[in-house]
Amino acid sequence: INAEYGVALLVQSTEIYEYDYDYTDCKYKGNVGTTCSKRLESLPEGSSCECDSQTIIVPESVSGDNEIMFLYGLTNYYQNHRMYRRSQSFAQLLGDEQADCLDQYCEPYRNDDDGKAYYPRGAIANSYFLDTFKINRMGEKETTMNTTNISWETDRQYKFIVPEGFQSNSPNFSWPRDWKIWQEKSGESFLPTQVNDEHLINWMNPAAFPSFTKLYARVRLNPGEYQLNITYRYQVKDFRGSKFIRLAETSWMGGRSLFLGSAYTFVGIACLLAALFFIVVSRKTRTKRHARRKKIDEQLENFKATTGQATEA
Repeated sequence: INAEYGVALLVQSTEIYEYDYDYTDCKYKGNVGTTCSKRLESLPEGSSCECDSQTIIVPESVSGDNEIMFLYGLTNYYQNHRMYRRSQSFAQLLGDEQADCLDQYCEPYRNDDDGKAYYPRGAIANSYFLDTFKINRMGEKETTMNTTNISWETDRQYKFIVPEGFQSNSPNFSWPRDWKIWQEKSGESFLPTQVNDEHLINWMNPAAFPSFTKLYARVRLNPGEYQLNITYRYQVKDFRGSKFIRLAETSWMGGRSLFLGSAYTFVGIACLLAALFFIVVSRKTRTKRHARRKKIDEQLENFKATTGQATEA
């Protein structure tokens, strides 16, 4: 049964659409001879770069009735580092915008130069992922990306709570240090304005491994050609990392994964081989077992006969 279930999972997994695009070294739209990563090195902090459009072909197997997950991913990024994970104020996220961090783990992202609390405090919020994405079908307007309900409902309700009477321009706190740079340099509104922003919620939940993906949006795509446009802001070369986007379809078994099907198939085949092995061993030793059983029976009969004669005497 395990083998049959594993084969079914493998077949289903191969039919699930998944597309990865590594844009770490994407070409600058204004000059395809230059990468955005190199261009940003020569520009002041807070600058952005438009990547050259990437063509994505969605196959006929994809149904436009189902939403496809649009994820971004990073590699060699250790969100699971102990000090990084603790560099946040949980009480602040629960609704107290002035709450402090534990054991000074938020330094130097705790207070600004004027002594006002950063909101949210800590390295995790300060290192928020900044790249943004747009996708549109060839010759058509931009495809709508659904960015609601992309985080855990329990996080939205119980962990990331907006303080009562909260105002994003309040003088009582300061937005994270690096956010302020982008707010001053860019006129775009791509940064969160509240702690219950779902992109921020996903980012503030540290990944367990150095290579990870986080859900950016859900999108409905019909078969055909699409253009992916990326605004490149987040540098990863400093820590020898890379970044990519992933379009992933889901089915009754979840996302595409060869591991689960392979594991079931391997266990099923291993059980079948073990059963065959024990059958062969049983067949080969059956004659010996029967002879041994016959000898024991004869000895038992002789013992009974001897015991009976002794009793009569």
